[in-house]
Amino acid sequence: MDRYTCLRELLPVIETALAAKGYVAEAAYRYAVDGRRVTVMTRGAAVITIHEDLGRDMADITVYGSPETGGIGVLEELPPPFPSVPGQALMP
Repeated sequence: MDRYTCLRELLPVIETALAAKGYVAEAAYRYAVDGRRVTVMTRGAAVITIHEDLGRDMADITVYGSPETGGIGVLEELPPPFPSVPGQALMP
């Protein structure tokens, strides 16, 4: 499992890049009672969850799966300005 944070405003770019790599959103955006929105994207056995707190500027991304299933490391494969070090913020 890899965890990341990024600016919420980057999520459309990240979701588009993941879709280009074959990830599919499993459900429409959902609003929870606490004001969080969760998106689940999958590709085979790899799962990515994107958690947005509508009251914060930052979002949390969790990647589940092994390198073999295309999960771990997928965000490092995105073009700059994304980092190559797991667990760091995607943007300062």
